[in-house]
Amino acid sequence: MSEMKSAFITGAASGIGRATACLFAEKGWFVGLFDANEQLLRSLEAEIGTERCCSRLMDVTDPADVRRAVAFFSEMSGGRMDVLFNCAGILNMGHHHRIPLEAHQRIVDVNFSGILNCIHASMDLLRTRPGSRIINMSSASAVYGTPELAVYSATKCAVRGLTEALNIEFEPLG
Repeated sequence: MSEMKSAFITGAASGIGRATACLFAEKGWFVGLFDANEQLLRSLEAEIGTERCCSRLMDVTDPADVRRAVAFFSEMSGGRMDVLFNCAGILNMGHHHRIPLEAHQRIVDVNFSGILNCIHASMDLLRTRPGSRIINMSSASAVYGTPELAVYSATKCAVRGLTEALNIEFEPLG
């Protein structure tokens, strides 16, 4: 593989993740496509082409699975990760008391814990690349609590706070 830059993208199979993967590939980057939706993941891989990407099912809530995905990406990208793009996210809209607790907990697990898992698993690769970046998707819902999206808003506030703190903390690492 050439010295092309590489990006590891969670939630890559649809929405913003998919659009971002296509943009990075169009700009000449090697992209790692990671998602829980196998059908959409395979479709995107076919669209981009296997010479420009790799793909794998991944559950961001499972730290061991995330570590395996990062190892797979490292092998496929020649040991490079220039960007970690944490885009995986879910929501349930409705009155808080009508949404089962398990659904609220799943939102926290995917939207916040998933980002922690991905950052932790990726740090060794990111640190080897000068100018590497971590991009964490948040939302306008992080600015204020959104009715009928309370837990989603809370997770996006947490992502925003984490990102701001790590931006300062990781500065000495380059």
